[in-house]
Amino acid sequence: MTKSSSRGRPFDPEKQQQQKLKLLAAAQSLLTEKSYRDITIRELAEQSGVNSAMVSYYFNNKQGLFLALLDKMSAEQIGKMKQIAQDKQPIKQFILSILQMLSQNSGFARFVYDEFNDSNSQLGDAFIQRFPKRMAAFLPHLIKAHTAINDDKKAKYAAFTLMSMIVMPFVGKSVREQAWGINDDEIRTIEWAEHIYSMFMFGCGEK
Repeated sequence: MTKSSSRGRPFDPEKQQQQKLKLLAAAQSLLTEKSYRDITIRELAEQSGVNSAMVSYYFNNKQGLFLALLDKMSAEQIGKMKQIAQDKQPIKQFILSILQMLSQNSGFARFVYDEFNDSNSQLGDAFIQRFPKRMAAFLPHLIKAHTAINDDKKAKYAAFTLMSMIVMPFVGKSVREQAWGINDDEIRTIEWAEHIYSMFMFGCGEK
């Protein structure tokens, strides 16, 4: 029989894990609808079906919940990177993987952009440690192993360029749509991934 305290805190480890995952899923879902700062603990509770007190119990506060979400997403992505390194076309698979992650988490880019604009944001700092720094450690080695680049600095520059090509269309959504007429559906297609891969690997070619 599952025991619970008078305050509604489950002692069953499995139930605790289920509630944590529900809150993380709610946070991830709500980011597609509104900014991090506009999301309330009440909304997180309603979306997840978990008592609002559990946010503080499991994560200390809303920021702690979103830090845990960053950890979860980072761990998932790093796990994929290990598999990608063994693929026959690892750079193409890398592009596809990051595009898929951003497409499935449409509010993630806005979340990152908002927190970067706040120089005192702990979430912004946490994001840098969990995503860009890990990519900066992984991607240059992949590029050196699968392109003609063998210089460390050039590989680092190439890696940063590739990440910019992938991420900027999501961060600069309004400019992309209003100035260039490229909608969300277009950057979720295999054609878009192939375009980035082709441009990165072969460039435009000289006239």
